Amino acid sequence: MGGEFELEHLNNFNYRLKLNLYFDVVNGNPDALDPYISVNIFDKATNQRIGSQVMYIQEQSLVPYTNIDCTVGELVTRKIVYYQTIFLDPTIYNKPDGYYVTWERCCRNNTINNIMAPQDAAQTFYMEFPPVVLNGDFFRNSSPILFPPLSDYACVGELFYFDFNGTDPDGDSITYDMVTPLNGFTTPAMPVYTVPPRSAPYPEVKWMPGYFINAQVQGNPNMTIDRNSGQLTMRPSRKGLFVFGIRAQEYRAGRKIGEVRRDFQVLVLDCPRNQSPQVVAREQGDKEFYEKGSVLRITPTDNRCIDVFITDPDLSEFVSLRARPVNFTGQEYTFNGTTSGMINQGAALDSLKATLCFDDCFDTEGKIYELDLIVRDDGCSLPRQDTVRLRLQIDPIPDAPPTVSLSTPNRVFKVKNGDRINFDVLGIDPDEDIVSLAAEGQGFSLSEQDITFQGGSAPGQVTAPFNWNIDCNTLKQESYKIDFTVTSMVCNESVTRTETIEVQPESSNNLPTLTSDQPAQVIELEVGEPFNANLFGADIDQDLLALQAEGEGFNLADYGMSFTSTGGNGEASGTFTWTPTCEAFTKSPLRVKYILTEDACAPSTPQELVLEFRLKSSNNAPVLTSDKTVLTFDLQLNENFEAQLAGTDIDLDNLVLSAAGEGFNLEEYGMSFESTPGKGNTVGLFKMQALCQAAEQGVVRVNFTLAEDACDPSPQLMTMEFRIEVPQVGDYIPSNIFTPNEDGKNDFFEVPNLPSEFCSAVFSSIRIFNRWGKEVYSSTSSNFKWDGKGVNDGIYFYVIDYKTSKYKGSVTLVR
Repeated sequence: MGGEFELEHLNNFNYRLKLNLYFDVVNGNPDALDPYISVNIFDKATNQRIGSQVMYIQEQSLVPYTNIDCTVGELVTRKIVYYQTIFLDPTIYNKPDGYYVTWERCCRNNTINNIMAPQDAAQTFYMEFPPVVLNGDFFRNSSPILFPPLSDYACVGELFYFDFNGTDPDGDSITYDMVTPLNGFTTPAMPVYTVPPRSAPYPEVKWMPGYFINAQVQGNPNMTIDRNSGQLTMRPSRKGLFVFGIRAQEYRAGRKIGEVRRDFQVLVLDCPRNQSPQVVAREQGDKEFYEKGSVLRITPTDNRCIDVFITDPDLSEFVSLRARPVNFTGQEYTFNGTTSGMINQGAALDSLKATLCFDDCFDTEGKIYELDLIVRDDGCSLPRQDTVRLRLQIDPIPDAPPTVSLSTPNRVFKVKNGDRINFDVLGIDPDEDIVSLAAEGQGFSLSEQDITFQGGSAPGQVTAPFNWNIDCNTLKQESYKIDFTVTSMVCNESVTRTETIEVQPESSNNLPTLTSDQPAQVIELEVGEPFNANLFGADIDQDLLALQAEGEGFNLADYGMSFTSTGGNGEASGTFTWTPTCEAFTKSPLRVKYILTEDACAPSTPQELVLEFRLKSSNNAPVLTSDKTVLTFDLQLNENFEAQLAGTDIDLDNLVLSAAGEGFNLEEYGMSFESTPGKGNTVGLFKMQALCQAAEQGVVRVNFTLAEDACDPSPQLMTMEFRIEVPQVGDYIPSNIFTPNEDGKNDFFEVPNLPSEFCSAVFSSIRIFNRWGKEVYSSTSSNFKWDGKGVNDGIYFYVIDYKTSKYKGSVTLVR
């Protein structure tokens, strides 16, 4: 007969997929009832099959009739439910266009009257659903759930209505329309797929002449469905078995996210005519019945009841009456009498009477309320009904609010320690409604004070005594306010009235005094100078006093300060003791606060006295000397150097001597410094060897520092400057002539004692050229000797190469 899919979200990405299948027990082929089915899921954008899922029968039940007495043998429907828990992988089901699930089965009942060759027509069950991840976020959704169908049949020429309205677990909106049922691709030869399932679009069933999407059942009117309510309506013009299709489309934030299709069948029979019941009403005590469209006005003094009469032209018909508000939601009315029963049973009553009464508090607030009185019978195939719409304007019966009063005229109480406040609180309701009495402090709890008050409830009137014993605890606050409230229900709403009192505690407490034996509050001290200060507290009220001291931004113990005190009734004293240290000198000035507190019912603000200490430290600068008369020195390469330094201090502070190179470590440049610290005296010895590292810097400086351990130190600085002289090749060059005549005198051109290297300069070669630039001699030894053989007398040029530098000159050869 048809059916539809459902998809229910369980948790995370787990869902229950369900197919509700409705099976025609009378006309259906039992062999077509499958114990399990295989459904397929497709990508909506590409129509690519994502996968398949096998589902087994989990539930079976017969579909009931609206009225069991209307049962006919031609119509018996069984509901078959297949379902399975599935996991929708978020890495797969994340396409924005969503997905659809289908199941196809052939064939339909061969007795269907509105489609061609029904015995060869298949069914495609179809549902669309959104992705489980949308725009990177989890998208939770369950499909709409359609109202379960009933095994009801329609009658020729009779109005037939059926509620297909669905609910949505996510609160999405649903719209309904008629659709042509899908046929699909299965056939009598292949009632279920034996080849890979095919994707949408699916072919539709072929209508018989005169039938189409908006006339799936012909009549006046044809079968239609309300877009918003989902109510199916028709008045069929011929009997038969008709197939039809509806669609429920699901929207969220104005965007369609899914749809569910239901195929179904309706049986139309020739039935005995069922006539409609009738309902009329009149205000109790009136003789005229209510006229449609008039306004029934009920004042506080009017009768608040309406008599309702029910009749039905049919014999032995069961009828029932109900009321349905049209433009309001209140339920402030009741029915008395007979609202349901059998009617027209021979000599029995031919009508039923009920009384509709409105509550005393029913108030239409000057507006016109509309209330439908609906009578319904149980005729076949569907019940008929009649409605009378009452238009009402009702005023409530007045209900006076409660009042609250105090047995005292005072509303402001000025109190002192030991006083007592007593009075009674009275709550009254003029209408004798239940009245309740309560009290509440504004910003404080009554239980915090010595207050006794026990509220209560009673019809019409309630009284409770109030008592407050004023003590020291009360005097800690400047003002208290207490609200006394009386409450009763007026027309089902809580109404409260309030009286407020204020309690203002007063205190005669005198301020204590705090003094010191110091003539000034700013005190100058030398580091190491002992200091004492005495503090005194006094109170003429003889309250218990206590003295304490605290540093402003520091703990007293951090700087060696101490404070001891004693307290008593009316007096307190304390002694501050301190010997300032150098550490305290660096934080000067320091402020110490002395605080006097009293133990009184309404204590005054603690009294404070602040002493500020400004520290001084007298210090003479130490003297740094050396055994050298100058501080700038020229040294030859590899020459050793020593200097003694001495520091003295007349304050006998501890002295320390140190040395540091400007931009270098002493050890790297062959330097060392050793010193002996001492009280008032220190000595140090500086040593160095003039190394190439220092020579390459040109000028090097060593800073000697004399530091003293004093509160306000004056370090002394002495700087020695050193220049290192390295060999120059020009210092070794002899006369620029030689005579190679073998007389044993000046027979060679040579440079005696020429160094092979010094610092970064390393001898590489000597080369001698004639005046035309031709090389006539070369040697890689610094001890070279050129005897001039093979060349003529004359002037020759030489180049001595030390890699980092070259030295050029000339020599004359004379034989």
